[in-house]
Amino acid sequence: MRLILLALRNLTRNKRRTLLTALAVIFGATAIVILQGFVNGFIRNNVEATIQSKLGTLQVFRKGYLGADDPLKRSMAYDPALMARIKSVPGVTAVAPRINFDGMVSNGAESTMFMATAIDPAVEYEVCPLRKNRVAAGSKPLSVEQQGTALIGKTLADSLRAEKGATLVMQAAGPHASTNALDVEVSGFLPTVNIAESKRMATVRLGFAQDLLRMNGQVTEYAVAVSDMEQMNSTARRLQSALGDTYQVTTWEELDPATKARVSSLGYVLLFVAVVLFLLVATGIVNTMLMSVYERVREIGTMLALGVRRWQVTALFLLEALALGLGSSVFGVSIGYVVVKWLGYRGIPLRPPGGDLLWTYPNVDLRFLLIVVGFSVTGAVAAGLYPAYKASRLSPVDALRAT
Repeated sequence: MRLILLALRNLTRNKRRTLLTALAVIFGATAIVILQGFVNGFIRNNVEATIQSKLGTLQVFRKGYLGADDPLKRSMAYDPALMARIKSVPGVTAVAPRINFDGMVSNGAESTMFMATAIDPAVEYEVCPLRKNRVAAGSKPLSVEQQGTALIGKTLADSLRAEKGATLVMQAAGPHASTNALDVEVSGFLPTVNIAESKRMATVRLGFAQDLLRMNGQVTEYAVAVSDMEQMNSTARRLQSALGDTYQVTTWEELDPATKARVSSLGYVLLFVAVVLFLLVATGIVNTMLMSVYERVREIGTMLALGVRRWQVTALFLLEALALGLGSSVFGVSIGYVVVKWLGYRGIPLRPPGGDLLWTYPNVDLRFLLIVVGFSVTGAVAAGLYPAYKASRLSPVDALRAT
């Protein structure tokens, strides 16, 4: 206890240097927490946009569909009994049938390619709840009542000079290589997240796609929602086991490796910044403790001459480093937590190049705060090891002779 009190008192000897070192630790801890909050917000945006507004968590295909030259030939029956089997698997909460296809769309004078997802609004929004809101301002999601209507990318609409309510012609080849064309009304627009998608994407009713492709009673996939994202892979394995080899179960990560790579890259960026800040803070603590040793050479010599053990001198300097790291990091993460909570409450507007306005909501959990404090304290103690060792190795005679 006396060593602890002495360590705390020693930190106040040179208030300016201690304050500057503490500020460095506070800045590092605060910056890491805020950065993690932003990373969590971006990850949540990317994952939610992929899972809840586009792919679903899991997908069920007929085996051989993925990678097929003509995937429509690997379609499967729209089977309520199969949907019931899928939904009965523990961890599965909802199932929705879809058809993914491509073709040409024309305004009568100009044509361009499109890539469409055909959905059944009656069940689709249970699997992808955000799809219901994934429309541009002034547009409404597809409803059960709408038949020959489509939501198309704003960039695709602009290329065809198609306003809301315009009639376009969609042309596509079905699994039997027969080409068909049907009129479709533009009921609204999809938001522009990136230009490449907005140039091609469209969403239509499942019944419309079945008529266009002459695929009555057929679908290309079943999108699946799960109750616990952390159990996604185990749920996928259970589902694959329940369905057998006739079908292939995939996760969103397998279908969209680009999003998974973006999520991973954000983690690497955070790790790099954390390491840089850690080294800067550790350097500051080493400098502070070494300067403290040089200034207290005579005091250390007196302590050793009076019988204080060398391990006690080491412990004293380590306690000083510990107190400095602990107090500063707790203060720093507290500031970071308050800032992240405030930004998460307000939201941060972002507009990707050429895209629509998006909002991200930073967030951070308490476990991460404890990790930051733990690493900060560990780093502070590690940074104090060399100065503490140097202090304990001083010769009492030489130390007392020092001026």
